[in-house]
Amino acid sequence: MNDATPIKKKASYIGAPAVFALEQALKHVNDAFCDDDCFAGIYIVGSCLERPDWRDVDVRLILEDTAFEKLFPAATVHSGAWEFDPRWCLLTVAISKWLSAETGLPIDFQFQPMSHANERHKGRRNAAGLRFAKEKKTGDGE
Repeated sequence: MNDATPIKKKASYIGAPAVFALEQALKHVNDAFCDDDCFAGIYIVGSCLERPDWRDVDVRLILEDTAFEKLFPAATVHSGAWEFDPRWCLLTVAISKWLSAETGLPIDFQFQPMSHANERHKGRRNAAGLRFAKEKKTGDGE
């Protein structure tokens, strides 16, 4: 390899099969929190997308602000102080530990309101935990 050869960026430095286990586990989180009534998504963010020496896997469930307020009514969306909300803390820690147990990865899972995530975190986001449905094949008679 010479100095002019560009280094290829990877989609993630997590590695298989751990990333597959994470995707599988995140499908359950997605089913539990992301429905048609709230625009939401689960994203892998942070250092595991940028470099091979990452410390933990940052997973964010980003909720539309109104959905975040509905799930965490005692938290204040625009203050950023939701980390002191008991429900937010309990769910965040419980899901982080469950994801870690399911995958063997050090997971930092957090709920975030969309306005906060979009305003303060400009880095890459990889969508995760999605389910893809197969297209139904139709016969000639249909």
